Amino acid sequence: MPLDEDFPPVASHPKHAGLEEFLYYEAFKELRLPLLPYRRDFSSPEDPGVAVRYRSDLVSALAEEKGFKRIPPAERCALYERGDAGLLLYQHPTAPTFSFSLGCEDPKEMERLARDFEVRTGLKSVVVK
Repeated sequence: MPLDEDFPPVASHPKHAGLEEFLYYEAFKELRLPLLPYRRDFSSPEDPGVAVRYRSDLVSALAEEKGFKRIPPAERCALYERGDAGLLLYQHPTAPTFSFSLGCEDPKEMERLARDFEVRTGLKSVVVK
């Protein structure tokens, strides 16, 4: 049976820019973020026409302002670490949509960070339990 029958090219969409990015992204999501007890998720709208009004570069700029250091080598998606907090930015490889997860050890610092990211990005966060 040809591969095209199970995974037709016209119906398939990549989720990451490459295998290396996928592995780093998933490792950070599954190993680092669960260690942080306070977490929030943010997402741009799914509609590409609306999503273009939101900018992922604002997330990266604010992360650096707040003392996060980017962990290489992921290029499109970004992994940020600060010791007491972590941030995982996902950018779709072909669409203008993005999302990010923010985790923190301290609940008051989590509230401050969430508020700052909401104001800067225009996105509302959702508490992750």
